[in-house]
Amino acid sequence: MRRLLLFAVCWLLLAAAGCAEAPAPEKITDFSKWLWRNYESADNDALANAIVQLNGTVTEVTADKPLKALITRLDQSDVTLVGLKGEAKLAVGLLAVTESACTLAQVEKIHTSGDPGAVHPDAYKAYKRTFVQSRDDYLAHKLVRLDWDTELTSNYATEKLKGGVRFVADAGKVKSPFGAALVSRTFLKEPAVGSDSSTTWPQDYQIEAYYERSPGKVVHLFAVWRQADFSGLSTESSFLQNIQMGGFVDWDKEMEKACKSGKF
Repeated sequence: MRRLLLFAVCWLLLAAAGCAEAPAPEKITDFSKWLWRNYESADNDALANAIVQLNGTVTEVTADKPLKALITRLDQSDVTLVGLKGEAKLAVGLLAVTESACTLAQVEKIHTSGDPGAVHPDAYKAYKRTFVQSRDDYLAHKLVRLDWDTELTSNYATEKLKGGVRFVADAGKVKSPFGAALVSRTFLKEPAVGSDSSTTWPQDYQIEAYYERSPGKVVHLFAVWRQADFSGLSTESSFLQNIQMGGFVDWDKEMEKACKSGKF
């Protein structure tokens, strides 16, 4: 009787906070921008919901058929969000979504490694990553976030970057049907210094998401908004855009090779 009475009261007072139905999850129409904007502020449930919605849009992505596309540019508020002053409209949005034969645990170790030469041997001439928190504590999931500063030199430029990763804990079968996930954000803290006078690279903003869609199959979303000019070839050029998106896919192929090596 008491249960029936409580049900009747709730039915009559649905507008009341104690009885109202939980609001529907936010509908995300632009995953890359949403992840960029909510990287720090979203709670675990919101990020888990984003991963579920993302999976619904990339069902056709396989290791052999990655998704490569141009995406909408950031708004100026997206740049000021991380304390920078670059012109957002000048940074071209590029996206690649791939699938790799890795486990999420392997990807987590690779992504947080301070020695990328073990996975991408030809990528850098010099590389130094300084962690803000303990990487060991993060990998043991005593922490849900790991931040770092990176200084690197490649064939193109010397870069100073701020990066980090959030561990999105498994929230159960309903909210997290794919288990745990990772979301990572990286950006140039200041314009990169080109290897020669023909290279300029003032802006670079990156967001990533990883989740294990099925055992041993990790989906990786990588979005970057980049303003650069390499030897007269601008990121506004479709030719360079295709080269860079192809490079994103090749990067994940190297990660997959590392996963299969048994080193991670």
